[in-house]
Amino acid sequence: MALWRAFTKKGFRAWCYEFGLASSVTHTVTIVEADGILRIHDGFFNLTYPLGFHEVLDALRDGRPVAAKTETRDRKIYIMDPGFEPEAAVRWLEANADRELVPVDGLRRFEVLWNVEAFTRMFAGIETAHQDLEERGYPRDLSFLMLHPIAMFDGEKSYRDPDTMPLLSGRDLDSPLATLRATSRRASSELASERERGVEKDAEIARLVGERDAVKSSLAEASAEARRLGGQVVQLRAALDDETRRFADEQETLSQTLTAGKTQADASEADIAALRAELTQVRAEWEAERRAWECASASLQAAAGSWIEQSSDALQRARREREVAVGEREQAVADRDRIQAELAARIDAWENSPWHKLRAFCTRALGKWAQK
Repeated sequence: MALWRAFTKKGFRAWCYEFGLASSVTHTVTIVEADGILRIHDGFFNLTYPLGFHEVLDALRDGRPVAAKTETRDRKIYIMDPGFEPEAAVRWLEANADRELVPVDGLRRFEVLWNVEAFTRMFAGIETAHQDLEERGYPRDLSFLMLHPIAMFDGEKSYRDPDTMPLLSGRDLDSPLATLRATSRRASSELASERERGVEKDAEIARLVGERDAVKSSLAEASAEARRLGGQVVQLRAALDDETRRFADEQETLSQTLTAGKTQADASEADIAALRAELTQVRAEWEAERRAWECASASLQAAAGSWIEQSSDALQRARREREVAVGEREQAVADRDRIQAELAARIDAWENSPWHKLRAFCTRALGKWAQK
């Protein structure tokens, strides 16, 4: 701005041109019209471009850096805070400064030739700026930032729309070469990314193939185990069928035996009932006879010596017949109890038999297998 004032006081037309990338670095130069040529003067770096403003833009669009004339007589004082300055910048100042002045308030001061190289060494964000230029297809040269206008000041107004900026209105600042380089760079980056993704995909495919092989091996083992278990199931089913048939046969036999025992028991009960009825009748008859004998004993005692003897014999026979009936009844009861005990023993032996336990185990195993 000071240079712009100096030019305008001398009667020259001048502009302040601000350009660059807001994300990394911006810069401002002074443009003055002299002898019909728009000359670029850089007051910050002490540079003067030999070509006119439009010629410089054309060269930069074609990808050709423009060498500027550097002022080598001017020196500047660089004030540095050792607590915040990067170590690399401190080493560069100590190696390249003309001299170091006396520190003031803990700040070191260096007399140094200030140019683009010094700025590159001291600016912490220079690498970001260079990366931004490379991503857009430009060389690592800050002069190519001129193709990215930010503002143009003509002394009265600051223009920020490139379409309405003085000196730039209607001018195409896009660089075909830079666009091609940026496209190639993006393509290379995408190719590298795609290659990385391809390597990752190959690794993923290899992992999936390994998992597939492991699954196949597991499936083969599972199939073999399933076949083995299937064979065991077939064997168990055959054994179960045999045991079921044997159990059915034994159950039928036991049922028949039980039926026969029940029939025999019923017959025995009937016999016992008949014997009881007969015994009751005999007892009743005997009681009647006894009462008759008692009634007639007094009158017949004298003349019934032989009759008494006959009656005694008859009584003994009745008693013997009663004892025989009672013995037969007790034998029938004993036979019934023996049949019931045998039936209970056979049922208990079947429930505790190995075949019955095997059948229960097979039933539980088949139920679990069916659930799985």
